[in-house]
Amino acid sequence: MIAAAILAVIVVYFGARSVMRGSLGSEIAPADAAGPAAFAYAIVVTAESEVHQLRVGAKGRTAPDKSVTVKSGTAGTVISTPVREGTFVKQGTLLCGVDVEARSARVKEAEANRNAAKVDFDAAAALAAKGLAPANREAAARASLDAAEATVNSARVELSRTQIRAPFDGVFERRLAEAGDYLSPGSPCGLLVDLSPVILTAEVAEAEAGLLKPGMAASVLLADGRTFPAKLRYVARTASDQTRTFPVEAELETGDAQVAAGVTATLTVPAGDVQATLIARSLLTLSDSGQLGVRQILSDDTVSFAPIRVIDETPEGAWVTGLPAQTTLVAIGQDYLNDGVKVRPVPQGGARP
Repeated sequence: MIAAAILAVIVVYFGARSVMRGSLGSEIAPADAAGPAAFAYAIVVTAESEVHQLRVGAKGRTAPDKSVTVKSGTAGTVISTPVREGTFVKQGTLLCGVDVEARSARVKEAEANRNAAKVDFDAAAALAAKGLAPANREAAARASLDAAEATVNSARVELSRTQIRAPFDGVFERRLAEAGDYLSPGSPCGLLVDLSPVILTAEVAEAEAGLLKPGMAASVLLADGRTFPAKLRYVARTASDQTRTFPVEAELETGDAQVAAGVTATLTVPAGDVQATLIARSLLTLSDSGQLGVRQILSDDTVSFAPIRVIDETPEGAWVTGLPAQTTLVAIGQDYLNDGVKVRPVPQGGARP
């Protein structure tokens, strides 16, 4: 009976404690649920905007300032090609010589007829001055002399066309006719290029074209790693119908360095200073509509999506616009937080596993 009494007391004691503990937990549970412990923690970083130099970049290729396929102006057989490919030539250098055939004889014939016409004109003028011949005879002799002079000039031009010469200083890049080839009017003799200066041709997006003007300083990075200063000389004002981009050209200041045409290069043009924020690329995310942006923490510790625009990318991160002068950004898990969610911000440097 004593053992039974002791057992009964123990059961009643622990039963009463269980009931009291349960009632106490129900009283404090709502307060805990509404407290800070119910909010999710968010690892955050602070970002501040600063003045950043806006740069417009574009991929392109080097090209000669002028490139001309020198062509024949008359028909004939090529008898000489005195210039080797790759040779620098001055304006007027003979590139291809065509057989003159009877053209030289035509020049002499025209000169003889002109001389005869000159004698007739002088005689008619002398007689007219003495009143021994009508004035119309002098006029007719003058017309004959002018026609003979024109024939001489025409014959000389035709003879000069047998000498195909360089129209400007440049490099005779490629020979397109060899000795023995027959050229008709318009047939090519060779390709002449002017690499002084070398230019870069590229295309920029329509959002950046308005920032560029001829005369702006730039830099060009070649595929071989060399960098040269440059200056914009042309910015198109009409976009391409296919790509909606604007062609631009820049002159390279190469000095004594040799730069070939057709080399891939990158054009960079400083286009002014803007207020921007440097952030890590890992902070970038997309909204439900696909807009690029970041998740920021507002003053009441709620999450908000902020659309941004990337204006430059560097090894340190991405420079963006669209953020306030100072803001707090979600550094980890931003893809899993929705707008309006309340969080407990934890600085990234102070986060603990």
